[in-house]
Amino acid sequence: MRRNSGSFDGSHMTEDRKRYVMSGDGDHDWKKRLHLKMRRKHVSLVRRYRMCAFLAALFVMTVMTGCNDTAKETNKLVIADQFGLAYAPIEVLKETPILTDVLKAHGLEDVTVEWVRMGNTAAIREAMVAGQLDIGFVAIPPFLLGREGGMDWKIISGISESPVGLVAKEDGTSFETIDGSKRIILPQLGSVQHILLAMASERTFGDATALDAQVVAMTHPDGMTAMLSDTDSYLHFTTPPYLEQELADSQFTTLIDGETCFGGPFTFIVGICPERVYAKTELYTAFSEALDQAIDYLNASPDEASALLKQAYEYPEDVIDAVLEDPSMRFSSEVNGLEHFQSFMAEMGLLETVESSGGLFWDEQ
Repeated sequence: MRRNSGSFDGSHMTEDRKRYVMSGDGDHDWKKRLHLKMRRKHVSLVRRYRMCAFLAALFVMTVMTGCNDTAKETNKLVIADQFGLAYAPIEVLKETPILTDVLKAHGLEDVTVEWVRMGNTAAIREAMVAGQLDIGFVAIPPFLLGREGGMDWKIISGISESPVGLVAKEDGTSFETIDGSKRIILPQLGSVQHILLAMASERTFGDATALDAQVVAMTHPDGMTAMLSDTDSYLHFTTPPYLEQELADSQFTTLIDGETCFGGPFTFIVGICPERVYAKTELYTAFSEALDQAIDYLNASPDEASALLKQAYEYPEDVIDAVLEDPSMRFSSEVNGLEHFQSFMAEMGLLETVESSGGLFWDEQ
């Protein structure tokens, strides 16, 4: 049912580099020079990413210290999502009996489900390492970086495609003319927003790292607060509902959107788990079935789903309506664009290993 239908067509590359990748007969010395150049450019980026992960680990361990019940217990399932409406299927699971009923049908009625919300994938990763989290929901780039860093997690399912946009004050600025003093807020280095920014930077400036020095890591809610309080200093690369809330203010505009950066639609959020969870066959199967049902519910009963989300989230109701009616907000278990992300991140030097797409899923693709 789930498949990776994304493909890499080289559209973000220079013509010389495209000819090399598509034909396979490029100048090997040129390739080596390019690789060394990109690796040097990204040493500081990788170090900063690892420092973010380290700080997130300290945070998670501090928060989790003193908890006697951990995700290691066979009768407890701990699930983490993040901020925004791209995670709506998870909210459906929280607010309906879908997961409870499926667990019961599999003879797992004694399983207790615990829900947590984390600020970024680094926190999710460290909680999984500590054995205090079973299932998480993340974007594809940080999932791939986790695999590169030794995580044994794989994809359970896709859940959503989502609008993504770089919001700025309406002052005549374009993406091509972003002032060097501006700070670009996004969730973390290695986030999907960061990789989309790099894709657009390479296409526009010929350098994927051209705007990296201007990046500031914040959660979406904190980023919106900063953006609204200092409109002259910040740009915000964000997602619904923060994207719609900011654009509702006439002083803001979108400099570039996610599909333009990527070159087409792509899966925004996937569900992941480590091998220890996949090894619990009944529990894994039950959760996978429940997630499919939650996605089906959003697509088959949009009015009911909208009412449910309005009760669950503290977002303005008109914003929720606008997001759910946006054709670029799609809920699906399919995963699209995985190969494109891998290829680009390998070019950046962020990935040394490019895995076959099928090897990144727990279930056969």
